[in-house]
Order: sequence, then C-alpha cells, then structure tokens
Amino acid sequence: MRLLAVSCLSLVCGIAFADELIDIPTARKIATEDFRYEFRAQPITKGDMQHFLGIGLGKSFELDIREVQDYGMSPVTSFDFSYNFMAAFPGGEIPGISLGVQDGSNLTQDGRRFFAVTTFRNTMDEIAGSVYADITLGFQVGSKTSPFVGVAVPFAPSVYLLAEDSGFRLNTGIEFRPSPRMSLRFIVRNQETLLSLSASGRF
Repeated sequence: MRLLAVSCLSLVCGIAFADELIDIPTARKIATEDFRYEFRAQPITKGDMQHFLGIGLGKSFELDIREVQDYGMSPVTSFDFSYNFMAAFPGGEIPGISLGVQDGSNLTQDGRRFFAVTTFRNTMDEIAGSVYADITLGFQVGSKTSPFVGVAVPFAPSVYLLAEDSGFRLNTGIEFRPSPRMSLRFIVRNQETLLSLSASGRF
C-alpha cells in the first residue's frame, strides 16, 4: 500500500509538466489521458516563438508536438517521443528513467537527438507541503553528442529556480505554479528573455 501511495503521489506531482525542464528532456511524463499546452515567446521584441502540445499515451509513453518559429524564419513543426521506463519515487532513492527522441522531424535549429535520461526527485523537508527538487542527468546522440544536466529547485511550494546545460547552451529560469495545472515561467535562453505560459487538463 505504501508503494502504491508513493506511486500515486509521484503521478499527481507530474501531471502539469511534460518531460522537459527548459530544453532538456527529463524522466518525468505527462500522466495518462492528460495533455499540456505551452506558449513561449520573447515578450519585449519580436523573437523566438513556440507552441507546444504534449499528450500522455498510456502509462509509459508521451508524444509532444511543437511549432517553432525562430526570428526571421518560417515556422516549422516537429515532434518529440519518449518512453518512461521507470517513474521517479520521491525521496531520491529510485530515479526515473526515460528513453526517446527530440525533434524527430529534424527541422529545428538543434536538430534530431536520441537520448537516455534519469531524474532524481528529492524531498525538500525545509518547505511545507509535498515539494521536491528534481536533478536530471542524461546523454544525447545525433546532431549533438554530449551529456546534459539540469535542476529544478523550489524556494517555496509554488516557486522554482530552473537551470540546465543542454549541450547547446546554458539556460536558466524561474517558474511560478499558481495551481497544479498552471505555470508561468521567465526564461533566459540563448541570451533572450522568454515568457512561457502553460496549462494542462484531462481528456
């Protein structure tokens, strides 16, 4: 029963967020029959823009469709696909493990990458509520062959600091989660400040 309860808690905490930190994949997935939409753009001047729709397929798979428009270029549509071999258990003892591909159509500037990734979920006892810090380590092969690493560290139950080295660039951000199914992010990516709004729901 304890194992079942921990599994359900891990699932609930992952409902609103797809298997990415900022750019890197993580070993978390959208829950079965859930979806997540994200809009990301440069809010001050005309710049990069991205629409993202992620769908949880069964207990182990996730399909993400994204439209990316870089400054001065026509939009392109690609997909990510991942298999979640194991869900991360809160406490950090058992990491999540996922395999997959980013930019399966090989149309974005970063190009197609196959990856293997593990994510550890560490309980933050200093903060009230069920709050976790995620540490992600992975390796990618394709247009870029390199390791990648990222962290999501809470400062409060609804405020997280994000940082990652994607192999292409260093990205940072701060995320506000006013509810389990909504988030607002301010991201510094490729020397641009981006605003990200996302919401999730269930079919």
